[in-house]
Amino acid sequence: DGRSVEKVNISPFISNLPFQKDTTAFSSENASGSTSQAANIIEALEYGTGLLLIDEDTSATNFMIRDARMQRLVPKEGEPITPFVDQVGNLVRERQVSTIVVVGGSGDYFDVADTVIRMKEYLPAVVTQEAHRIAAEMPTRREIEAPPEFAKIIPRSIVAESLDPYRKGRTKVTARGLYSVQFGEHSIDLSNVEQLVDASQTRAIADIMLYGLRQGHFGPGVPMAAALERIYEDISRGGLDVIAPHAGQRPGDYALPRLQETAQAINRFREIEVRQLR
Repeated sequence: DGRSVEKVNISPFISNLPFQKDTTAFSSENASGSTSQAANIIEALEYGTGLLLIDEDTSATNFMIRDARMQRLVPKEGEPITPFVDQVGNLVRERQVSTIVVVGGSGDYFDVADTVIRMKEYLPAVVTQEAHRIAAEMPTRREIEAPPEFAKIIPRSIVAESLDPYRKGRTKVTARGLYSVQFGEHSIDLSNVEQLVDASQTRAIADIMLYGLRQGHFGPGVPMAAALERIYEDISRGGLDVIAPHAGQRPGDYALPRLQETAQAINRFREIEVRQLR
């Protein structure tokens, strides 16, 4: 909750918001749980993720499932959210994106699961046939609310001028611990980017952003994913020290973050401006 979102097409999951708010180019300075989760997933698809890992405990309940009783009380035309359970199959069929969901409270996922693994005393066992049998014996009677096709992912390009690294006339780009980046006058909150494990990754993210800006990788019309891929190609050829702020410098305190974590940092920069490439 509370993250910023800039012009993300979350319409596969969210539509018909109050006041005719456009969800094909959704922006918010303080996104709700469901819109945050929708934006997280669409952004991940935008930069090429092939596998989503989702934990029921840290998900928005209304984003994950809408049971038959709730569908009866609130018909689809009055509900803006298309639950994830109804789109997970489209993601596999159309985009070859798999999902692993950890659930303990919603058996509705039995209907769409290709494999079901049950944990007992920390030991896993494959129980797919049993889960499918239970689903057949106890139908949920809920209606699928997703259209037959997943909507197009609209790539976005970064407006380079919005990545301003200056503070009081001097470049100020640094990591502040594991979950915060100072970029110019502003800080980027990475507390919900749980894949980061060491502050050396966060330091690298800060300097990757500055490097991409100085090298012109974030040019007009360049999709964000393509810009990041170019940066990571430079790192692959020249080593991680190519992102050092000063030529020839070898900081020695970097660890390589995945492209996904760098993208998540950029997407959480509250001052970022982007243009959709429709």
